[in-house]
Amino acid sequence: MWVKGVSDSVYPTQEDLARDVVTLLREEIIRLRDAGVWFVQLDEPVLTEVVFRPPTDVRTFMCASLAAPTGSPSSGLAKAAKATQLINRVVEGIEGIKLGVHACRGNWTTNEGVLLAGSYAPLLGFLTVMKVQQWVLELATPRAGELSALAQYRGVRELRMGVVNPKTKDIESPDHIVDRVRQALEYFPPEMVYLNPDCGFGTFADRPVSTRETAVCKLQAMVEAARTLRSEIA
Repeated sequence: MWVKGVSDSVYPTQEDLARDVVTLLREEIIRLRDAGVWFVQLDEPVLTEVVFRPPTDVRTFMCASLAAPTGSPSSGLAKAAKATQLINRVVEGIEGIKLGVHACRGNWTTNEGVLLAGSYAPLLGFLTVMKVQQWVLELATPRAGELSALAQYRGVRELRMGVVNPKTKDIESPDHIVDRVRQALEYFPPEMVYLNPDCGFGTFADRPVSTRETAVCKLQAMVEAARTLRSEIA
C-alpha cells in the first residue's frame, strides 16, 4: 500500500513498493510449500473496493482507497487490473502448492449495512485471469448476490465457498448449508467445491468480529454439512 507523502520517502513510486512486496510474498509462499503447506490463500480487497464502492474521497479500512481517492470508474478498473497483474507476478512459476485468491468485502464490523455489496459478475473477468487454482468467495451473505453469476465459469477454477457468515450471531444450520451448497453444485462439480467461512472470525486480536463460542458452532455446522454432502455424493 503506497501512500503519497509517507511511502515515497522510501519508495518513490507504487511500482517500487510493488516490486518488493511481490518478492516477499513469493519467498513466503515458497517457504510454506517447502515446509509442507498444501494451500495458500492470497487476500485481495482492492478488487471489491474499486468495483463495489462508488467514487469517494473518503479513506476507508479497505486497502484500495487508503492510498488515494477512488476517482472515476475507469480508474477503479485500472486498479483492479493492476491488482490482477501483481497477483500473477506473485504466483508465476510456483508449483507444488495450491493457491487461491480471496476477494474480501470487508470484515471489520458486524454491521452488514456498511459492508460492500454486489454481484460477483464484474469481478469474474479479473478472477479468471489470475493464475490461481481456487476462488475463495463470500457466498453466505445476501450481499454477495446470486450464485448464478458463476454459471458460465463451471470448471474454470475450484470454488472455496463461504457458507457461514462470521459477522452474524445466528448459527447457520447444517441443513441450510447443505441446501446452499447444492445450489453451487449446479455450476461446479463436487470435487471442485470446498466449504469455508465467508471470511475470518478474528480480524483484530483485540476486537474480533465473532465470539469463540459462535465461531465453534458455525464451524461445527459447516463440518456436519460437509459430511452430509460427502455421503450423498459417495
